[in-house]
Amino acid sequence: MDLIKNKKLLMHVGPVDIYEEVLYAGLKNNVGFTSEEFVNAFRDSLKGLRYLFQVDDTYQPFIIPGGGTSAMESVTSFLTKGDKILVVSNGVFGDRWINIFKKYPVEVDYLKAEAGDYVSMDSVKEKVKQKHYKLVTFTHVETSTGVRHPIKDSVKEIKDYVDIVVVDGVSSVGAEEVKAKDWDVDIYLTASQKAIGAPPGLGLLVVSENAMKHLREDNIASYYLDLKNWLPVMRGMEEGKAAYFSTLPVHTVFMLNEALKLIQDEGIENRVKRHEKVAGTIRAGIEGMGLEIVAKRPDAYSNTVTGVMLRKAKAQDVLSEIIKEGVEIAPGVHPSLQGKYVRIGHMGWVTPNDAIITISALERTLKRLGEDVRVGEGVRAAQSYLT
Repeated sequence: MDLIKNKKLLMHVGPVDIYEEVLYAGLKNNVGFTSEEFVNAFRDSLKGLRYLFQVDDTYQPFIIPGGGTSAMESVTSFLTKGDKILVVSNGVFGDRWINIFKKYPVEVDYLKAEAGDYVSMDSVKEKVKQKHYKLVTFTHVETSTGVRHPIKDSVKEIKDYVDIVVVDGVSSVGAEEVKAKDWDVDIYLTASQKAIGAPPGLGLLVVSENAMKHLREDNIASYYLDLKNWLPVMRGMEEGKAAYFSTLPVHTVFMLNEALKLIQDEGIENRVKRHEKVAGTIRAGIEGMGLEIVAKRPDAYSNTVTGVMLRKAKAQDVLSEIIKEGVEIAPGVHPSLQGKYVRIGHMGWVTPNDAIITISALERTLKRLGEDVRVGEGVRAAQSYLT
């Protein structure tokens, strides 16, 4: 038995390490989707989403099967044929919006940033003043690079010019400051397996009254991801009544509910501060050992993902070698940086101790692979940051 590998620390960008209490919540037998136990868990989860996104009862929460991409594609429920859309993309997952909308009869324009940066607010504002867009999408944290977009300020700049503002918070919600109502975001979405710290399988959204007015019968959504079909389920469950459109992943909902309860117990402000601390520790360690971060400047650093640039070592070798140290991190996926970087995920139930272990393992791994790193200095810098 390889004890080191078996006691692996998962510092991936999702799925992430899952707290035992969350896993145990799914260990239930003989529970149907009409049972009182499940209906109560679903009702509580809907309420938990309002807390998570910091919205009130004017926002409609949705829990649908799938994940972040299903939540993204369900946004087509608010579109009709010929609508104009602007995608603001900071990387691979911002580009996913483009690929989704190209499958539908809508007009898509986009703005793209260089790897490690985000599209400037001035660029977005200039674009929306030139043409009226039904919908504009942002990505709060671009998972491919770890870049955080200034959502609050960006939405404030453009809200008067567009009908619906959508934010992909798949790698932010639960770890970054999110105030969907105060920021006037119409649709904020995420997935169960990232900073919320539950297993994969659920797409999660909250939708404003303004956006709900655009949920029409003649929308262009596919049958399964048409939120009009899911809306009676959400409303019925919140009233404590079993409802059905398609079978929900019952046990995953139980685990989501437990994760949301734990988030409320910790307090969303405290949770964000914990993520800030862990992220800062990781970055201090990376810079301390002499490496660069993919995000180009501190205001673009995220609480959840950090890209690490490599000079000599091959990314795939780093991934396979660090596993031997009992830590799993993620490959880099941005095409312009392919093979030149790796990503560290630090979201969910992470602690400063996890950050120290990760930096230590990364130092040893890179040294073995011939990377010019200052062994010990990364850990020293991380410890100094914490103290």
